[in-house]
Amino acid sequence: MSIMIECDSKEQIQIYFKKLSVGGIVKWPLEDTFWGALYGSLTDKFGVRWDLNFQK
Repeated sequence: MSIMIECDSKEQIQIYFKKLSVGGIVKWPLEDTFWGALYGSLTDKFGVRWDLNFQK
C-alpha cells in the first residue's frame, strides 16, 4: 500500500519529496518520466510508502 500525491507544481513536489525522504529510503528519485510527469517514490522514516507525481 502507498499514498499517492498529485502535486500542483514542480516546487511543491520538490518540497514534499525532500521533507518526506529525511530519514527514509528513496526508491525512485524525482525524475522526468515517459508519461510526461515528474515522479518519485520513497518510504519515509515511519515505513509509509509515498508516490509523488507532478503532471507537466
